[in-house]
Amino acid sequence: MTNPPAVIPSDRAPGLHIEPGVVIPADTVLAPHVTIYAGVQIGDGVSLGQGAILGRLQQIDPRSRSTRVGHGLTTQVGSGCHVGSGAVIDAGATLLTGARVGDAAVVRAAAVLEEECVLGWRSGVAYSGRVGRRTRIQNGVSIGPWTTIGADVLISPGVTMVGDPTMGRRERSECSPGAVLGRACRIGTSAILIPPVQIGEEAIVCAASLVRRDVAARTVVAGIPARFVREVRDEELLEAWVQ
Repeated sequence: MTNPPAVIPSDRAPGLHIEPGVVIPADTVLAPHVTIYAGVQIGDGVSLGQGAILGRLQQIDPRSRSTRVGHGLTTQVGSGCHVGSGAVIDAGATLLTGARVGDAAVVRAAAVLEEECVLGWRSGVAYSGRVGRRTRIQNGVSIGPWTTIGADVLISPGVTMVGDPTMGRRERSECSPGAVLGRACRIGTSAILIPPVQIGEEAIVCAASLVRRDVAARTVVAGIPARFVREVRDEELLEAWVQ
């Protein structure tokens, strides 16, 4: 493992530790015991919860098949973002304007949270995942590498988007394509999505479903494995609820 760089105490807030060269805007709200590493760029009006860690370098074991990233990556925390207590934003991650990361959540390298999206308590976005604007990810959700989630999606608690469908029986150089979730789809509690599955726009995956095949737009699926139930009605579409 790579040893983490040295951070030094700062009198800006109680227990704050930063790596030399870090610039913290004057209006940043800092709870106690925050750690910020080099390469982190913080926008206006950001708030950081107790024990939040920004720009942490990758720490993986030598046998891991996870994608390895180098040093010197920029970590962006856009204007109006909030990072919760105990949350970790890895080096190379990007939070765009107004994104919110819940307590104890993790955002890995090369992952992107778009504008005003919400990542819930103890949820994680793995390497190179992308979460669309205004999407709401609730508590305890695991989003595998290379997953792409569109705008205005709702993901209920306990959902798992599998990162490696071979369960480790692949070469280090192989890239497992992630799941793709279309705009305004909804994923029920404890559903499991196995990549490279695609979920269409405004589709609904019911709670505890196992999805191994693509789901067409505006359809409801349920079960193990997930099967067609019905079409999504016009009054259930996002446009009928957002004025």
